Order: sequence, then structure tokens, then C-alpha cells
Amino acid sequence: MVPSGSFTDPEYGAVGMTEDQAAAGHDIAVGVAWYDDLVRPVADGHPEGFCKLIADRRSHAILGAHVLGEYSAETVQVVATAMRAGMKIEQLAEMQFAFPTFTEAVSMAAQKNCRTIGIGRFPPAWSYLGPEE
Repeated sequence: MVPSGSFTDPEYGAVGMTEDQAAAGHDIAVGVAWYDDLVRPVADGHPEGFCKLIADRRSHAILGAHVLGEYSAETVQVVATAMRAGMKIEQLAEMQFAFPTFTEAVSMAAQKNCRTIGIGRFPPAWSYLGPEE
């Protein structure tokens, strides 16, 4: 459960399994929050990037996270902490993060993941989540 990051351009952060690794042993759901849907990345002029969360559909365990773009290493640490604490994807989706921040992508990706699984109802977020899927 050790997050890693690279301070390249673009920055990258990861923790846990990749999508392929998770799919090999789990029935997975994936949620992606795109930076260009978030206020802070757009306002800072860095709308290129995303936060992807991978969860197990049955247990709702968070299996991995991958973040590309500004503040990726810092953002992925939030997911690493949640994973270490044994939080389920719906618990992460319910977290209220400071607004506007890059880290807001974590809860948005978790909410999209929960929509894919078919669990939870979440209040509207400050930033745009897109149409219900």
C-alpha cells in the first residue's frame, strides 16, 4: 500500500493494482474523474489529466488508483490512506474534500465508480460530474 509518483510533465501517481492486474482476479468497476471537469485544474490552467479508481464490485474494496496531471503524487496519497484504513469505495465517495482542489477528483471518481456498481446516492458536487450513467 505504498503510493508512488513521478515528478515529470505530466506528473503521475499510483497506488495498488493496475486495471489489468485487478481484472485478473476480481470483478471490477472503474470510475474516472477528468481534470477538465474540475474547477481548480481549469482555473489553474492545467485541465489535462484524470483520477482513476478501481474497485471490486462485490466487496466494494478499493483496489487501486492512478492519477495523471498536476498534483498527482499528493492526490494519490489520499487514496492510499483510504485503502490502508480499509475504506470501501462508497465511503470514499461520501468524503467531502476542500473546494476547489485537485483532490476533489478522488471523491468524484469514487462517485462515478459507485454509479457503475449501482450503489449510493450522492449530493451534487461543486464541479461537474457529467450525466448520470
